[in-house]
Amino acid sequence: MVIKTGLMSLEEFLALPEEKPSLELIDGEVCQKPMGKIRHSRPTRRIMRLLEDHPATRNGEAFGELTMPFPGSEPPNARVPDAVYFTASRIPSGDEYPAEPPDLAIEVRSRGQTLASQQARLAFLRERGVPATLLIDPEEHRVYLHDGPKASTAGVGDTVTIDTLGGFSFRVEELFV
Repeated sequence: MVIKTGLMSLEEFLALPEEKPSLELIDGEVCQKPMGKIRHSRPTRRIMRLLEDHPATRNGEAFGELTMPFPGSEPPNARVPDAVYFTASRIPSGDEYPAEPPDLAIEVRSRGQTLASQQARLAFLRERGVPATLLIDPEEHRVYLHDGPKASTAGVGDTVTIDTLGGFSFRVEELFV
């Protein structure tokens, strides 16, 4: 939902106070993310826990709703994925916005959001250097993965493996039970 009409610079956007639900700068327009509900929040929390507990990724750090600014993009953009993950050597420091894209960006589709719109959000992030993206669809109990050049879809009964994260893997049903 657009909450301010007219274009805003990245610097102006980053100077705004923090709000809940989170604000994003999409092509220069300030938009507010939809409010998360249980169906959306549960798989987000579960994938973050899986990332922090798995042997391949436990030294990294997962963040929920972290603003990712993209300096130099025209029109200006600052996106807020549902969750991001940074490997141990790339964990952002300090209290500012991350200077580098995450190793993994995750979106969880909420009711009212189309699969195509969520896939476009993640394509935007991949185009700006995020090597792996994961789209979780609680309605269909499906997961859509882009891992480097590889794309795949998995459902209940399948295992998802993210090679760019050292072989991090999980069973799809772990996100939904």
